[in-house]
Amino acid sequence: MRKSKQAANKEEQDILSALEENLLHSIPSVKQEIERYQGIARAHGNKNRRVSLRMTEWDFLRIQEQALREGLPYQSLLSSIIHKYLTGQLAELRNVSR
Repeated sequence: MRKSKQAANKEEQDILSALEENLLHSIPSVKQEIERYQGIARAHGNKNRRVSLRMTEWDFLRIQEQALREGLPYQSLLSSIIHKYLTGQLAELRNVSR
C-alpha cells in the first residue's frame, strides 16, 4: 500500500522547524500533566446529569428551530449554550430592529 504525502500545514511546519532547531523540550512533570488533562477530558465528556427545565412555549419552539438549522438535537444546543455562558464564551447580541 502506498502512503500519500500531504503537505504540512502552517502549524505543522512550525512544529517541525522548532523540533529541528531543538526549541522543543519536555515539561518536568509530564505524567502528572497527562493525568490532569485526561481527568479534564473525562469530566467534560461525562454527561450523567439530567436536568428538568421549564421555559415558555415560544422559547422552546425557537430553540428547536435553531437546533434544526444547526443540525443537532435541541438538548445539545441548550447544553452548548449553558457551557458557553459559564465559560464566558457566549456573546450577547442585541437586535435593535425588534
